Amino acid sequence: MTDKLYEKIKQYIKANLSFLIFLAILLVSFNIETNYSIYKPGGSINITKRIHVENINNDQSKGSFNMAYVGMVKGKLPFYLIAQIIPNWELIKNEDITYNDTETIQDSMKRDKLYYEESISSAMYVAYKASNTPFTIKNTKNYIIYVDERCTGDIKIGDEILKYDDIPYQDIKTLKEYINSKKENEDITLDIKRGTHDIKTSVKIYKEEDTLLIGLAATIIYDIDSDVNVSIDSKASESGPSGGLLLSLAIYDALVKEDITKGYKIVGTGTIALDGTVGEIGGVKYKLAGAVKNKADIFIVPNENYNEAIEYAKKQKYDIIIKGVSSFEETLKILGNLEVKK
Repeated sequence: MTDKLYEKIKQYIKANLSFLIFLAILLVSFNIETNYSIYKPGGSINITKRIHVENINNDQSKGSFNMAYVGMVKGKLPFYLIAQIIPNWELIKNEDITYNDTETIQDSMKRDKLYYEESISSAMYVAYKASNTPFTIKNTKNYIIYVDERCTGDIKIGDEILKYDDIPYQDIKTLKEYINSKKENEDITLDIKRGTHDIKTSVKIYKEEDTLLIGLAATIIYDIDSDVNVSIDSKASESGPSGGLLLSLAIYDALVKEDITKGYKIVGTGTIALDGTVGEIGGVKYKLAGAVKNKADIFIVPNENYNEAIEYAKKQKYDIIIKGVSSFEETLKILGNLEVKK
Protein backbone atom coordinates (compact mmCIF):
# COMPACT_ATOMS: atom_id res chain seq x y z
CA MET A 1 0.00 0.00 0.00
CA THR A 2 2.76 2.40 1.01
CA ASP A 3 4.81 1.50 -2.09
CA LYS A 4 1.82 2.17 -4.39
CA LEU A 5 1.19 5.56 -2.76
CA TYR A 6 4.87 6.46 -3.06
CA GLU A 7 4.84 5.52 -6.76
CA LYS A 8 1.77 7.66 -7.40
CA ILE A 9 3.37 10.66 -5.68
CA LYS A 10 6.58 10.14 -7.63
CA GLN A 11 4.71 9.95 -10.93
CA TYR A 12 2.68 13.10 -10.10
CA ILE A 13 5.85 15.05 -9.27
CA LYS A 14 7.49 13.83 -12.47
CA ALA A 15 4.50 14.80 -14.60
CA ASN A 16 4.08 18.23 -12.96
CA LEU A 17 7.66 19.11 -12.10
CA SER A 18 7.75 22.39 -14.05
CA PHE A 19 4.48 23.56 -12.49
CA LEU A 20 5.59 22.61 -8.97
CA ILE A 21 8.90 24.45 -9.39
CA PHE A 22 7.02 27.53 -10.64
CA LEU A 23 4.60 27.32 -7.71
CA ALA A 24 7.46 27.03 -5.21
CA ILE A 25 9.25 30.04 -6.72
CA LEU A 26 6.00 32.03 -6.66
CA LEU A 27 5.35 31.21 -3.01
CA VAL A 28 8.91 32.14 -2.05
CA SER A 29 8.69 35.41 -4.00
CA PHE A 30 5.73 36.56 -1.88
CA ASN A 31 8.10 36.58 1.09
CA ILE A 32 10.77 38.64 -0.67
CA GLU A 33 10.62 42.25 0.47
CA THR A 34 11.66 45.16 -1.73
CA ASN A 35 12.36 48.63 -0.41
CA TYR A 36 9.15 49.90 -1.97
CA SER A 37 5.45 50.34 -1.32
CA ILE A 38 2.86 50.74 -4.08
CA TYR A 39 0.20 53.42 -4.40
CA LYS A 40 -2.74 52.66 -6.69
CA PRO A 41 -6.27 53.93 -7.36
CA GLY A 42 -8.37 53.45 -4.25
CA GLY A 43 -12.07 53.80 -3.60
CA SER A 44 -14.48 55.47 -1.23
CA ILE A 45 -16.09 54.66 2.11
CA ASN A 46 -19.71 55.65 2.79
CA ILE A 47 -19.35 57.56 6.06
CA THR A 48 -23.02 58.57 6.18
CA LYS A 49 -23.97 54.95 6.86
CA ARG A 50 -21.41 54.72 9.65
CA ILE A 51 -22.59 57.73 11.67
CA HIS A 52 -25.03 56.98 14.47
CA VAL A 53 -26.70 59.63 16.63
CA GLU A 54 -28.31 58.36 19.82
CA ASN A 55 -32.11 58.76 19.89
CA ILE A 56 -32.10 60.56 16.51
CA ASN A 57 -33.06 59.04 13.17
CA ASN A 58 -30.38 60.24 10.77
CA ASP A 59 -31.63 58.31 7.72
CA GLN A 60 -33.13 61.44 6.18
CA SER A 61 -30.21 61.97 3.77
CA LYS A 62 -31.02 60.97 0.21
CA GLY A 63 -27.36 61.16 -0.80
CA SER A 64 -24.16 60.31 1.05
CA PHE A 65 -20.77 61.58 2.17
CA ASN A 66 -17.86 59.31 1.30
CA MET A 67 -14.19 59.37 2.28
CA ALA A 68 -11.80 58.83 -0.63
CA TYR A 69 -8.75 56.68 -0.01
CA VAL A 70 -5.58 55.59 -1.78
CA GLY A 71 -4.96 51.90 -2.38
CA MET A 72 -1.65 50.80 -0.89
CA VAL A 73 0.16 47.49 -1.36
CA LYS A 74 3.34 46.30 0.31
CA GLY A 75 6.08 46.03 -2.31
CA LYS A 76 6.57 42.26 -2.20
CA LEU A 77 8.46 41.07 -5.28
CA PRO A 78 5.42 39.95 -7.37
CA PHE A 79 3.61 43.26 -6.78
CA TYR A 80 6.82 45.17 -7.48
CA LEU A 81 7.05 43.46 -10.88
CA ILE A 82 3.35 44.07 -11.64
CA ALA A 83 3.83 47.77 -10.80
CA GLN A 84 6.44 47.98 -13.57
CA ILE A 85 3.69 47.13 -16.07
CA ILE A 86 0.51 48.80 -14.78
CA PRO A 87 0.67 52.58 -15.50
CA ASN A 88 -1.39 53.77 -12.52
CA TRP A 89 0.51 51.71 -9.93
CA GLU A 90 3.20 53.96 -8.49
CA LEU A 91 6.31 52.63 -6.74
CA ILE A 92 7.26 54.70 -3.68
CA LYS A 93 10.52 54.13 -1.81
CA ASN A 94 9.86 53.23 1.82
CA GLU A 95 12.38 55.87 2.86
CA ASP A 96 10.09 58.48 1.26
CA ILE A 97 7.18 57.29 3.43
CA THR A 98 9.07 57.31 6.72
CA TYR A 99 10.28 60.59 8.26
CA ASN A 100 13.86 59.57 9.02
CA ASP A 101 16.32 56.68 8.79
CA THR A 102 15.40 55.23 12.20
CA GLU A 103 11.70 54.98 11.43
CA THR A 104 10.09 51.82 10.10
CA ILE A 105 7.01 51.38 7.91
CA GLN A 106 5.29 50.08 11.06
CA ASP A 107 6.08 53.41 12.80
CA SER A 108 4.58 55.26 9.84
CA MET A 109 1.43 53.11 9.98
CA LYS A 110 1.11 53.73 13.73
CA ARG A 111 1.37 57.50 13.14
CA ASP A 112 -1.30 57.32 10.41
CA LYS A 113 -3.61 55.49 12.81
CA LEU A 114 -3.15 58.28 15.37
CA TYR A 115 -3.80 60.87 12.65
CA TYR A 116 -7.06 59.07 11.86
CA GLU A 117 -8.16 59.15 15.51
CA GLU A 118 -7.22 62.84 15.66
CA SER A 119 -9.26 63.52 12.50
CA ILE A 120 -12.32 61.89 14.10
CA SER A 121 -12.04 64.01 17.26
CA SER A 122 -11.46 67.22 15.24
CA ALA A 123 -14.39 66.38 12.95
CA MET A 124 -16.63 65.85 15.99
CA TYR A 125 -15.56 69.21 17.42
CA VAL A 126 -16.18 71.07 14.13
CA ALA A 127 -19.55 69.41 13.48
CA TYR A 128 -20.88 69.92 17.02
CA LYS A 129 -19.83 73.57 16.97
CA ALA A 130 -21.21 74.32 13.48
CA SER A 131 -24.55 72.65 14.29
CA ASN A 132 -24.84 74.53 17.62
CA THR A 133 -24.98 71.23 19.50
CA PRO A 134 -23.82 71.76 23.12
CA PHE A 135 -20.68 69.81 24.01
CA THR A 136 -17.64 69.85 26.27
CA ILE A 137 -14.14 68.46 25.97
CA LYS A 138 -14.07 65.84 28.72
CA ASN A 139 -10.47 64.77 28.30
CA THR A 140 -7.43 65.12 26.04
CA LYS A 141 -4.72 62.61 25.21
CA ASN A 142 -1.38 63.61 23.74
CA TYR A 143 0.48 61.08 21.63
CA ILE A 144 3.96 61.09 20.13
CA ILE A 145 3.80 61.08 16.32
CA TYR A 146 7.47 61.79 15.53
CA VAL A 147 10.80 60.99 17.16
CA ASP A 148 13.86 62.69 15.70
CA GLU A 149 17.10 60.76 15.31
CA ARG A 150 18.72 63.17 17.80
CA CYS A 151 16.18 62.50 20.54
CA THR A 152 18.05 60.86 23.43
CA GLY A 153 15.09 59.41 25.35
CA ASP A 154 13.45 55.99 25.26
CA ILE A 155 10.43 57.22 23.31
CA LYS A 156 8.38 55.55 20.59
CA ILE A 157 5.66 56.71 18.22
CA GLY A 158 2.34 56.07 19.94
CA ASP A 159 3.59 56.84 23.48
CA GLU A 160 1.26 59.10 25.46
CA ILE A 161 2.93 62.11 27.13
CA LEU A 162 1.78 62.62 30.72
CA LYS A 163 4.29 65.04 32.30
CA TYR A 164 7.59 66.85 31.77
CA ASP A 165 9.69 67.54 34.89
CA ASP A 166 6.57 66.67 36.93
CA ILE A 167 4.50 69.35 35.13
CA PRO A 168 1.26 67.94 33.65
CA TYR A 169 1.49 68.04 29.85
CA GLN A 170 -1.07 70.33 28.17
CA ASP A 171 0.02 70.77 24.58
CA ILE A 172 3.13 71.08 22.40
CA LYS A 173 3.08 74.90 22.64
CA THR A 174 3.47 74.97 26.44
CA LEU A 175 6.18 72.31 26.24
CA LYS A 176 8.08 74.45 23.71
CA GLU A 177 7.82 77.44 26.04
CA TYR A 178 9.25 75.33 28.85
CA ILE A 179 12.11 74.10 26.63
CA ASN A 180 12.92 77.70 25.72
CA SER A 181 13.23 78.55 29.42
CA LYS A 182 16.06 76.00 29.68
CA LYS A 183 19.55 75.80 28.18
CA GLU A 184 21.20 73.64 25.55
CA ASN A 185 22.39 70.22 26.87
CA GLU A 186 20.10 70.37 29.90
CA ASP A 187 17.90 67.33 30.54
CA ILE A 188 14.11 67.15 30.79
CA THR A 189 12.40 64.16 32.41
CA LEU A 190 9.31 62.91 30.60
CA ASP A 191 6.59 60.72 32.08
CA ILE A 192 5.01 58.65 29.33
CA LYS A 193 2.54 55.78 29.02
CA ARG A 194 3.32 52.93 26.64
CA GLY A 195 0.41 50.53 26.56
CA THR A 196 -0.21 49.64 30.19
CA HIS A 197 3.27 50.70 31.37
CA ASP A 198 4.26 54.06 32.87
CA ILE A 199 7.81 55.04 31.93
CA LYS A 200 10.18 57.82 32.97
CA THR A 201 12.81 58.83 30.45
CA SER A 202 15.29 61.68 30.13
CA VAL A 203 15.76 63.78 26.96
CA LYS A 204 18.60 66.20 26.29
CA ILE A 205 17.91 69.64 24.83
CA TYR A 206 19.79 70.39 21.60
CA LYS A 207 19.97 73.44 19.36
CA GLU A 208 19.12 73.67 15.67
CA GLU A 209 19.24 77.03 13.87
CA ASP A 210 18.97 78.93 17.16
CA THR A 211 15.95 76.85 18.24
CA LEU A 212 16.02 74.63 21.32
CA LEU A 213 14.52 71.19 20.70
CA ILE A 214 14.13 67.74 22.23
CA GLY A 215 13.27 66.01 18.94
CA LEU A 216 9.59 65.18 19.47
CA ALA A 217 6.24 66.03 17.89
CA ALA A 218 2.83 65.19 19.34
CA THR A 219 -0.83 65.28 18.42
CA ILE A 220 -3.90 65.83 20.59
CA ILE A 221 -6.97 63.59 20.55
CA TYR A 222 -10.06 65.07 22.22
CA ASP A 223 -12.67 63.11 24.13
CA ILE A 224 -15.88 65.03 23.45
CA ASP A 225 -18.89 64.76 25.73
CA SER A 226 -22.44 65.77 24.77
CA ASP A 227 -26.03 64.86 25.56
CA VAL A 228 -26.30 64.18 21.82
CA ASN A 229 -24.05 61.16 21.51
CA VAL A 230 -22.47 60.51 18.10
CA SER A 231 -20.67 57.26 17.35
CA ILE A 232 -18.72 56.25 14.24
CA ASP A 233 -18.19 52.71 13.00
CA SER A 234 -14.51 52.54 12.10
CA LYS A 235 -12.40 49.66 10.86
CA ALA A 236 -8.94 48.75 12.15
CA SER A 237 -7.49 49.12 8.64
CA GLU A 238 -8.51 52.79 8.29
CA SER A 239 -5.83 55.39 8.92
CA GLY A 240 -4.52 58.83 8.01
CA PRO A 241 -5.85 62.37 8.51
CA SER A 242 -7.27 63.02 5.04
CA GLY A 243 -10.83 61.94 5.85
CA GLY A 244 -11.33 64.75 8.38
CA LEU A 245 -13.39 67.06 6.15
CA LEU A 246 -15.79 64.33 5.00
CA LEU A 247 -16.14 63.00 8.55
CA SER A 248 -17.10 66.47 9.79
CA LEU A 249 -19.64 66.89 6.96
CA ALA A 250 -21.23 63.49 7.62
CA ILE A 251 -21.47 64.16 11.38
CA TYR A 252 -22.91 67.63 10.76
CA ASP A 253 -25.44 66.15 8.31
CA ALA A 254 -26.54 63.69 11.00
CA LEU A 255 -26.95 66.44 13.61
CA VAL A 256 -29.02 68.92 11.59
CA LYS A 257 -32.56 68.54 10.25
CA GLU A 258 -31.92 69.38 6.60
CA ASP A 259 -30.33 66.98 4.12
CA ILE A 260 -27.16 68.81 3.07
CA THR A 261 -26.25 66.07 0.54
CA LYS A 262 -29.18 67.23 -1.67
CA GLY A 263 -29.34 63.63 -2.93
CA TYR A 264 -25.78 63.58 -4.35
CA LYS A 265 -23.09 60.99 -3.81
CA ILE A 266 -20.31 63.24 -2.52
CA VAL A 267 -16.79 61.87 -2.32
CA GLY A 268 -13.92 63.95 -1.03
CA THR A 269 -10.74 64.35 0.90
CA GLY A 270 -8.99 66.91 3.10
CA THR A 271 -7.77 67.28 6.66
CA ILE A 272 -9.80 69.30 9.16
CA ALA A 273 -8.50 71.60 11.91
CA LEU A 274 -10.44 72.71 14.98
CA ASP A 275 -11.11 76.12 13.39
CA GLY A 276 -12.56 74.39 10.30
CA THR A 277 -9.55 74.93 8.05
CA VAL A 278 -9.25 72.28 5.33
CA GLY A 279 -5.69 71.07 4.73
CA GLU A 280 -3.75 69.66 1.79
CA ILE A 281 -3.53 65.92 1.22
CA GLY A 282 -1.49 63.47 -0.88
CA GLY A 283 -2.48 61.01 -3.58
CA VAL A 284 -5.29 63.13 -5.00
CA LYS A 285 -5.25 61.45 -8.43
CA TYR A 286 -5.70 58.01 -6.88
CA LYS A 287 -8.55 59.28 -4.73
CA LEU A 288 -10.22 60.95 -7.72
CA ALA A 289 -9.87 57.73 -9.72
CA GLY A 290 -11.52 55.85 -6.84
CA ALA A 291 -14.35 58.40 -6.69
CA VAL A 292 -15.06 58.02 -10.40
CA LYS A 293 -14.90 54.23 -10.14
CA ASN A 294 -17.53 54.44 -7.39
CA LYS A 295 -19.77 56.70 -9.52
CA ALA A 296 -19.52 59.86 -7.40
CA ASP A 297 -21.42 62.97 -8.49
CA ILE A 298 -19.13 65.46 -6.75
CA PHE A 299 -15.49 65.32 -5.66
CA ILE A 300 -14.39 67.79 -2.95
CA VAL A 301 -10.68 68.59 -2.49
CA PRO A 302 -8.58 71.13 -0.60
CA ASN A 303 -7.77 74.20 -2.70
CA GLU A 304 -4.09 73.20 -2.67
CA ASN A 305 -4.99 69.99 -4.57
CA TYR A 306 -7.65 71.47 -6.86
CA ASN A 307 -5.48 72.15 -9.94
CA GLU A 308 -3.93 68.67 -9.83
CA ALA A 309 -7.40 67.11 -9.60
CA ILE A 310 -8.74 69.19 -12.51
CA GLU A 311 -5.74 68.38 -14.73
CA TYR A 312 -5.97 64.67 -13.97
CA ALA A 313 -9.73 64.67 -14.62
CA LYS A 314 -9.15 66.29 -18.03
CA LYS A 315 -6.39 63.83 -18.88
CA GLN A 316 -8.57 60.84 -17.97
CA LYS A 317 -11.75 62.47 -19.43
CA TYR A 318 -13.65 62.05 -16.17
CA ASP A 319 -17.24 63.29 -16.01
CA ILE A 320 -17.43 64.54 -12.43
CA ILE A 321 -17.96 67.88 -10.63
CA ILE A 322 -14.82 68.92 -8.73
CA LYS A 323 -14.95 71.58 -6.00
CA GLY A 324 -11.94 73.09 -4.24
CA VAL A 325 -12.45 74.32 -0.67
CA SER A 326 -10.42 75.98 2.08
CA SER A 327 -12.74 75.61 5.08
CA PHE A 328 -15.70 73.70 6.49
CA GLU A 329 -17.85 76.83 6.29
CA GLU A 330 -17.01 77.34 2.61
CA THR A 331 -17.88 73.69 1.91
CA LEU A 332 -21.31 74.14 3.51
CA LYS A 333 -21.93 77.20 1.34
CA ILE A 334 -21.02 75.28 -1.83
CA LEU A 335 -23.31 72.42 -0.88
CA GLY A 336 -26.06 74.87 0.07
CA ASN A 337 -25.96 76.37 -3.43
CA LEU A 338 -26.52 73.03 -5.13
CA GLU A 339 -29.88 72.20 -6.68
CA VAL A 340 -31.57 69.11 -5.27
CA LYS A 341 -30.63 66.13 -7.44
CA LYS A 342 -33.50 64.97 -9.61
